Amino acid sequence: MPLCSVFISLRGCNPKPPPPAVPQPTQLTEFDRRISNLPHDVIDKILMQFTIRDAAKTSILSKVWRYKWLNLPELIFDDTLWQESARNQELAKMKFVGILYQVLLRHQGPITKMSLIIPKLRGGSEIDHLMFILWKKGVEEFTLKMMEGEEYKLPSSLFMCLQLKYLSLSSCLINPPPSFKGFNRLNRLELDFVTIDAGVLVNLISSCPLLEQLVLHVLNEFHYLVIDAPVLKLFEWNGNATSIYFKNSPFLAIVSIASNKEFEDGILGLIEFFDSVPALKNLHMDYMFVRLFFPGDFQAIPATFNNLKILKLSYISLESLEELSSVLCLMRSCPNLEEVKIEMMPYSANDTSDIMDFLKAQDYSDVLLNRLKKVTLSKISGLVPEMALIKLLLEKSPTLKRMVIVWGAFKFDDKLLRTMKELIRFSRASPNAEVHFESP
Repeated sequence: MPLCSVFISLRGCNPKPPPPAVPQPTQLTEFDRRISNLPHDVIDKILMQFTIRDAAKTSILSKVWRYKWLNLPELIFDDTLWQESARNQELAKMKFVGILYQVLLRHQGPITKMSLIIPKLRGGSEIDHLMFILWKKGVEEFTLKMMEGEEYKLPSSLFMCLQLKYLSLSSCLINPPPSFKGFNRLNRLELDFVTIDAGVLVNLISSCPLLEQLVLHVLNEFHYLVIDAPVLKLFEWNGNATSIYFKNSPFLAIVSIASNKEFEDGILGLIEFFDSVPALKNLHMDYMFVRLFFPGDFQAIPATFNNLKILKLSYISLESLEELSSVLCLMRSCPNLEEVKIEMMPYSANDTSDIMDFLKAQDYSDVLLNRLKKVTLSKISGLVPEMALIKLLLEKSPTLKRMVIVWGAFKFDDKLLRTMKELIRFSRASPNAEVHFESP
C-alpha cells in the first residue's frame, strides 16, 4: 500500500491497537522497513501536517515511529482537542488541559514553534505553568488565542522567553514585570484585541530592536502613540488613537490603519504621519482616515506622496460627498500609484444629485495617474458616482492594463448588464486597458 494511502486511512482511526488479525509476516516486514528508513526530517514534516491527536495515532505504524510524535519541534493545540460537552464544560476543560500537559511533559527535545488556540477555557490560570515549560524548551514562535471567557493576564514567565522571534497574543492583558528589558530577537509581534497601557506598549515596541512586523488590534484608547522601531517594515493598526507618529522607521513600507477615532489635528496630523514614514509604498486605510483628506475648499491637499505605489481603501461610500471628494483629493496627491483597490459600502439608495453637481463643477485636469496599471473596485452597485469614478480612472490612466469590477450582488442581473454596456462606451487613455466583471 502506498505510504500516502496509509496516512489518509489513519486520520480517522481509533488510537487503540486493532484486534489481532491473520499474520502476514512478509508484508508487515516490508512495510515496517519502508517507513522506518525514511529520513528523520521527512518524518517530522509528515507528522507536522497532522493535529496532535492524529500525530499520536502514528505510533502504531512501527517501532521507529512509536515515539516520533513526541519529538516534534512544532506543536498545535486547538479546538480539535476540545471534547464538547454541553452538560459539563468543566470536564471538557480538564481533559483539554490534561492532554496539553501530558504531551508537553512527555515531549523530548526543543520546541521551536507552538500554537495554543483555546476555545472555551475561562480564566486561564491553568496554563500559567505552560510559559515556564516553553522557556525551558527554547520556543521561538508562540501563538496564544483565547477564544472565549475572561481576559487572560499573561504570567511573568512569558517575558522570560527571550529567544522569541514571533509572538502572537489574543484576548490578553499585557503587563510585563519591571525586570523585563525586551525581546532582543523578536521579528514579528501581533497583539489582537488585547488590553495594554499606552506607556507599556511604547516601551514594549522600543525594547524589540529587530522588530520588522507589528500588528496591533488593541482595546484601549490612545491619545498620542509614538512608535520607535528602527527596522520596522510592516505596521497594521486597528484601534482608537487620535494620533500616530513613527519616531524612527526609515524602512516602513507597508501600513494599514483602521480606527473609530479621527486624527486630532485632522489633515495636518495625517501629513505629519506621512512625513514620519518616508519609505511608505503600500497603504491601506478605512473610511475614517480617508475622510481626513476632505479639504473644506475642495482644493488639493498641501502634500504629495510620491513614493506611494499601492493604495487600498475600505468601506468607502461614494454616496457621501465628503468621502468621494476625499478619494479624488488623495489620488491627486499620489501621482505614482501603480495599483488601486477600493471596497465600497453597501448601496443605500440616497439622493446623489448634489454629488453629480459637484463633480461637474470640478476640474480634474491636474489628476495624473501615469503609472497606474491595475484597479480593483469591489461591491459595485452601479451608482452614478461609482460610474463617474470609473470613468475618471479610465480617462486618467494611460498605462492601465486591467480594471476588475466586483459586482455587489450575488448574481448577474439586468442592472449589471446595463452597467457593462455603459462602461463599454467610456473612453480609455490606455489602448491596452481591459475591464473584467466578477461576481462575489
